[in-house]
Amino acid sequence: MSFSADAWAAAAPWYDAIRAHPFVTGLADGTLERKTFLRYIADDAHYLSRYARALATTAARWPEPEQAAVIARFAAGAVDAERQLHEALFAEAGASLDDAVGAVEPTPTCLAYVHTLQADATMAPAGVALAGLLPCFRVYTEVGRELVTVLSAEGGDAHPYEAWLRTYGDPAFEADTRRAESFADEQAERHPGTVAAMHDAYARATRFEWMFWDAAWRGETWPDPA
Repeated sequence: MSFSADAWAAAAPWYDAIRAHPFVTGLADGTLERKTFLRYIADDAHYLSRYARALATTAARWPEPEQAAVIARFAAGAVDAERQLHEALFAEAGASLDDAVGAVEPTPTCLAYVHTLQADATMAPAGVALAGLLPCFRVYTEVGRELVTVLSAEGGDAHPYEAWLRTYGDPAFEADTRRAESFADEQAERHPGTVAAMHDAYARATRFEWMFWDAAWRGETWPDPA
């Protein structure tokens, strides 16, 4: 199997845990509290801006110029498309994304995750850096692909999280995921000495994906010294 197929197979227990998490099951059936969802969206906005920088840094160091341009496009697209989604979701709630993000600092989990990605983007081999960025693509592709099916099965009132489900259930998002995976697969083939580190980065990021959903569910905040 290719690197990305192997890495995803190894991550299966964590993906199963993500799908079974009450945040994700509530997102699927529409019972997730809006306050919890908006807390997640604010943290995701913090995450996204830093994730895009890690993608851009990886693109700048990528050895294949044409592929580097695609990775840079992913970075720009992450900022544009997903920020528009975040803005729309907060507007529905009668709030401003900038105000909401400005009022809440990133969770400890968010910063631990993105700082790990940024460190690898700066210092690790390019294939390792991209390997750590892939689970964000793949987990959201799989969650979106599975959860968007509830929309066609429903009748009556619109699903409260339809916009989110349609964004990540879009076949174009899945196509971008497959393309990013193919770049990592090529690097694994060309540089077999980095494959173990690529697997470590992928596994670590997949665990962080579960932790990110869980942080939103628990309402994770920084500790108070008092």
